[in-house]
Amino acid sequence: MEHEIGEIVKGKVTGIQPYGAFVKLDNGEQGLIHISEISPYFVKDISSFVTIGQDIKIKIIDVLPEKTLYRFSLKQVEPSKRQNIRGLKPINRKKRFKIPLDKQDFTPLKEHLDEWISNELKKIGD
Repeated sequence: MEHEIGEIVKGKVTGIQPYGAFVKLDNGEQGLIHISEISPYFVKDISSFVTIGQDIKIKIIDVLPEKTLYRFSLKQVEPSKRQNIRGLKPINRKKRFKIPLDKQDFTPLKEHLDEWISNELKKIGD
């Protein structure tokens, strides 16, 4: 096995099954991208992400030397597109909230809480 875990390599999709896509590397070695490693989002149909004959970049996530196969990931090649609020700069963090942090107040909730509890208890009692 020529490559190691963590490497990003180029390969060609050679087959698609409901559980994953088969990929062949330039040196002839092969492996599988399991459906869970195609995308960080729900994957109903693998064919909507890759096609047979397509050249793709993939990350090696496991090596199975006894079967001379690799386990690949397509979703780990690119950083996740989900926004991480903790990773934002402090300036951008403020833009996320419509009400400035120093102006946020829970008084309206407090004023209506007893009424809401009373209404729900009445519904349960009926």
